[in-house]
Amino acid sequence: MSRTAICISSIAALLLAGTVSVAHANVYRWVGKHGVVHYSDQWRPGAVRIRTETGTPAASSASATHAQDSVAAEDQAANRTLEHRKAERAVATVEARLRAKRCKEAKAVYQHLLYARRLYTVGKNGHRHYMTSAQDDAARVKAREEMDQLCGPGSNSSP
Repeated sequence: MSRTAICISSIAALLLAGTVSVAHANVYRWVGKHGVVHYSDQWRPGAVRIRTETGTPAASSASATHAQDSVAAEDQAANRTLEHRKAERAVATVEARLRAKRCKEAKAVYQHLLYARRLYTVGKNGHRHYMTSAQDDAARVKAREEMDQLCGPGSNSSP
């Protein structure tokens, strides 16, 4: 490499190092003896620190903090959504089991009413009161409607 190239690269390196160090330094302000306001990155007697920001890196760290906060908020929202969906699935599973249990019970009642020879009710004194044929048919129709409501229309009547 030639001497000129070495000098240029050395000067460029020094300038780069100087701008980096200035960008990360505190800024001080003071008024000279002739009333002229001076600014520097070096403290002098009577100087007041007016800026403690670190320039671009602080801005990028602020934006990084904002980005981290934004990502954290998105994570929390996603977690809430997942928890909500998980709870919905759990509720749907419980409802499906309950619906299946009620359907099975309704099918059993309908089967009993369908194959029973005579239907009866039990009175307060414990005696049986047999129903008429019309009452038997009405009870079977009502049981079939309840089964269709719980199990779906046209459901198989076997328990």
